[in-house]
Amino acid sequence: MTLRRFFTTNNLLKALLSLPVVLVVLYFLPVLGVIMLIARYFVYGSRHYYRGPIIILIFSLLLLVPRGLELAMTNFGFNFSIPYLNDILSSTIYPKLVDYAQNIFIISTVFLIVSAIIKAISSKLSGNISRVLREYFSAKQASEAKAFQENDLKMKEKVIESQQKTPHVVKCPHCGKTNSITGTVGQCKSCRNPIEYKGEK
Repeated sequence: MTLRRFFTTNNLLKALLSLPVVLVVLYFLPVLGVIMLIARYFVYGSRHYYRGPIIILIFSLLLLVPRGLELAMTNFGFNFSIPYLNDILSSTIYPKLVDYAQNIFIISTVFLIVSAIIKAISSKLSGNISRVLREYFSAKQASEAKAFQENDLKMKEKVIESQQKTPHVVKCPHCGKTNSITGTVGQCKSCRNPIEYKGEK
């Protein structure tokens, strides 16, 4: 089993690298969470290049909604009557969640940018490699076709040369004598008139 196949078929590894687990790890151990996000690329492949970072980005924005509402009410004079908003803002854990949201917002944004760059580079490299391979095989086919034509021509020349060296029995149309000539054209040994071998009838 290859390493790539191990990553893509291991259900336990997929569960450990699921987004809920990654989000929890990012809260307590951000460095390990980033490593797990990178590992997701090997487990889930190119289909999830953007899905994970986008979901994390949306989650961070949702965590920042209460703080955004607070800023809107403070700076722009809006008066929102939202249940439990004050309770959320005054809780001891929410400032930590704000810091957490800011961190995963930055991480997801960086991952999205890096993913886009990697995708663009891999697409370009794939296109260039495909073009080089096409050119190589086209040149190889042309070379093989040329070699085949040259060999075919040489074989024809050998056949013609062999035919020219093969003695043929020809009856002279002028004096009726039988002659043996090499090739297709010769001279009658009796009357000296030209004779020609016209092939077997």
